Amino acid sequence: MRQQKTKQERLHALDQRRSDWAALPISRQLFENEQTLLSLFGNSRDLIRQPYQLETFSFMAVYLENMADRQQIEEFIISPMLNQLREGIPEDDPGWIQRTIQTSAGLQTAQDFSKVTDALIRGGVILFIGHQAFAYSIPLTSWKSRTIEEPQTQTMVRGPREGFVELIADNIPLLRRRISTPLLHFTSVTAGKITQTKLSIAYIEGLVNQRVLDHVRKQLDSLQADKLFETGMLEELLKENRMTPFPVFLSTERPDVAASALTEGKVVIMMEGTPFCIIAPGTFWSFFQAAEDYYQNYDIASLVRIVRLIAYIISLAFPATYIAVTTFHQELIPSELLISLAAQREGVPFPAFVEALLMEVIFEILREAGVRMPRPVGSAVSIVGAIVIGESAVAAGLVSPAIVIVVSLTAISSFVAPYYSFAGASRLLRFLLMVIASTVGIYGMIIFFIGLVIHLASVTSAGVPYFQPFAPLRLDEQKDGLLRMPLWISNTKLYKQMQKKQESGGQA
Repeated sequence: MRQQKTKQERLHALDQRRSDWAALPISRQLFENEQTLLSLFGNSRDLIRQPYQLETFSFMAVYLENMADRQQIEEFIISPMLNQLREGIPEDDPGWIQRTIQTSAGLQTAQDFSKVTDALIRGGVILFIGHQAFAYSIPLTSWKSRTIEEPQTQTMVRGPREGFVELIADNIPLLRRRISTPLLHFTSVTAGKITQTKLSIAYIEGLVNQRVLDHVRKQLDSLQADKLFETGMLEELLKENRMTPFPVFLSTERPDVAASALTEGKVVIMMEGTPFCIIAPGTFWSFFQAAEDYYQNYDIASLVRIVRLIAYIISLAFPATYIAVTTFHQELIPSELLISLAAQREGVPFPAFVEALLMEVIFEILREAGVRMPRPVGSAVSIVGAIVIGESAVAAGLVSPAIVIVVSLTAISSFVAPYYSFAGASRLLRFLLMVIASTVGIYGMIIFFIGLVIHLASVTSAGVPYFQPFAPLRLDEQKDGLLRMPLWISNTKLYKQMQKKQESGGQA
């Protein structure tokens, strides 16, 4: 308890220091400004100061090493300033500095050290001028960005091969190219008391669900977090129902998926430092929809969505159903199959629950090993390990061949879901359902599913019911629910909204 209180005290002290920085004015003396920066950054070795003195004029360029482009600093700031000073300062022209430093990013003025420190951390260059009580901020960022390539987590047969990268500045044009309308707006938010992580909220004005947008803004404004490094952390903090294992936000690194969500009136949240963005709201049925559904014919897409739902039910309930039927409800099994199962289980020392639990735990270990091991050998080890362990366990008489089939089909079905985070809920609930099936059989499973439906009906995502558009039932949104209707009868709210705005004289 004392440790938690100490941490809160440290965060409060950090907030107090930030308010003190905002109260620190910029001095007219370069030496005082340099000492202030050294105090704020703790004399950090990457804080570069370049002071210059020519006769009666002095200036100092300050930036963080490898955060700002040194070549551009010399080319666009230092050299033009020195050349102009050698030619002479025009006394009757106070704007000679703005004309001398000509960069595409432009100059901004900073009146206090809070803006100075923020600009430095963002990769900017600060130019202090002697005998002036303000500074110039020039953004000359030199951050290394990963090239745009196909996402590894959401692969598809047909569709664009572009994926988001870690910089918001590179991700915004990917959305602009797909949604060519000035109604697409981006607003910046900062979250995380320590990390000061930059977030960007994207939405289409007039089309977005205003209640969802206001809800997201309110949650971000009241966000209590000291650090944010990935959108997964932000998803957990924005959850309204903290006890549900189901994800309530879609997470994607595909620009086409984000653009499609924007045209449906949803909100997209991008974070600096990660290629994944959050789509709000995320309903239960939206996790069975993939971007590729819209790139193929509607009948095939509808069939694939039904297959995904069936696969999810299999991944959740198949092992528990096997345990319940073989343990309590043998009368539900055909006679020929029952005799075959009994022959297979002859000599197996464990009940059905124990052998199912054993194989499930082994598979989870292999799955985690395949993810954490180096990519060239991870898949090979997991596949070979599953085959060898499965055959060896059957040959040793520890498990029956039937349970190997059950666990294998369950594992394959868990990979059908287009969103990996959604499959995690079935992995967790599968073990709970196996325990219930081993104690009270199918009756307990029925009670479990009734409770699960009640729980899902009470969950909300950004203020929107999790089971929408089926609960509550909305007929106007059934065109893209479990089934995908043909595109010629799908919704065209964006076009209608833009046409309505033009007819009203450009007012929303």
